[in-house]
Amino acid sequence: MKTTRIYTLLALLLMAGGVTMQGQQWETVLPDSVSISGGFINEDNTTELVGCSGNDGAYFRVFEDGQYETTTFPAPEGKQLVLQTLTPLDNGGYFISGRIMTNRLNDSGELKIIILDDNLNVVSEQTLQVAEGFLGLTDGAAVMDDDGTIVLLKTARREMPNYQGGYESRGALFRFSQSGDNLNCRYLLADPPDPICYIHQIRNQKLMNDPYSDQIIAVCAGRNGLQSLLYFDYDFNLTNNYFIDDISIPEGTTHKYVSDPYVGYWYNANEMLLVADQQDTVVHNKPHVLIGRMNREGEIVEKVEINKQDTLMYASCMTYANDSTIYVMADCHTESYLAPYYPQLYLINKELEILGNMNFWDNLNCWSPIILPINDGGCIVLIEQSLLYYEDRMPIIMRFAREDFNPIPCSVKEVPQKTIKALAYPNPAKDELNIDISGLPAHDEHRIQLIDALGHICMDRIIRGKGNVLTVGVASLPVGMYTYQIYDNKKTLSLGKFAKQ
Repeated sequence: MKTTRIYTLLALLLMAGGVTMQGQQWETVLPDSVSISGGFINEDNTTELVGCSGNDGAYFRVFEDGQYETTTFPAPEGKQLVLQTLTPLDNGGYFISGRIMTNRLNDSGELKIIILDDNLNVVSEQTLQVAEGFLGLTDGAAVMDDDGTIVLLKTARREMPNYQGGYESRGALFRFSQSGDNLNCRYLLADPPDPICYIHQIRNQKLMNDPYSDQIIAVCAGRNGLQSLLYFDYDFNLTNNYFIDDISIPEGTTHKYVSDPYVGYWYNANEMLLVADQQDTVVHNKPHVLIGRMNREGEIVEKVEINKQDTLMYASCMTYANDSTIYVMADCHTESYLAPYYPQLYLINKELEILGNMNFWDNLNCWSPIILPINDGGCIVLIEQSLLYYEDRMPIIMRFAREDFNPIPCSVKEVPQKTIKALAYPNPAKDELNIDISGLPAHDEHRIQLIDALGHICMDRIIRGKGNVLTVGVASLPVGMYTYQIYDNKKTLSLGKFAKQ
């Protein structure tokens, strides 16, 4: 193990569209050979991250001012060590899981477990061989603290000569003590009593505690590869499994299916907040991002969809700071399916209202974005971007305050027709802008965007409520010219300009 203290503090202005640097913000660029897999933020707002640096495992501690230090863990000779998950322990130490691979092209490997104390000294470490008949463990991983023990969900790969690609994926569950001892291990196979033999190698698999029992809930691709909620007991026996299904789609319409689900936290005692891709079973080439409430049986009972014209959107990740501060990241690119990909970060509240959003680098690819919540309601965003896929990666860590997302108030009201002075008034506007929407067709999900003179989207909101006037609070916007557009998923319904004074 080797520790190197490197301080990098960059940028007085962020590259994100239209965002002005404030005193508490910063942007930090890590070395090009670095990749980050996961982490969390401590109570003192120190960010703890794990990944790899070259062929070695790496631990990054980013301080509140954006400076950081690196601790590396040497890989066995001729192999690569990638640290994947990081979990705080009750004693102030850390539980780390990773995998040891022969090379980057063959990404199956052995399971590596490292236990650190609060000073990042190694307390114990071990390497676990995969079960007989399996080639190794891949990069899918989820971890949780289950009443003092650590539960880890991995994806195992085994050869299947007659299967597409020559191999298939299976789930593997592990339970460890806080000292790193392997207490239990189970590979999920096709034979009874496991009807869910099939867990994909996907980025968004998740483990959660069931608040009503001692069961573990896994959110991942389950039976027949469909997105599922899987319930396991302490010994990893499957007790229940449910398909994730959107019951809000009316009968007789084209069914839409959910892929790559991510569950961030319990919405209430019976429901979870879900972020996922949603695609049409017929069209299939127009994925969009779904944010919704999902019950314990996998039914999506309420949702909001982020669906932009001429843009394909895939859910990446979600993090929860408090009831009014939830961040959702999406990967976007054009309908041509060509690069670049670029991330877009949304601020929503518990009522599933989109309060604001932020675009990043729409001329560069991004890879595996991560969002972590800060105690004051802000967030840490980590984006690995490159000009080409898998090449020339540049990991960038940024800190944002909630206010940077311009959470602009927006409401609909009914006013006497004679009160409506113009399509948009007053113009120029200082505190509020009123927009006449009396001529818009009836529609459940009209949206409004405010766009500044540089083309940056300052607000993207669903219009809720009934009435003939939409009132937007613009007091927080900088002085300048803006465009507003009201649209549905098919076309722009109203377009205009106004000046903010």
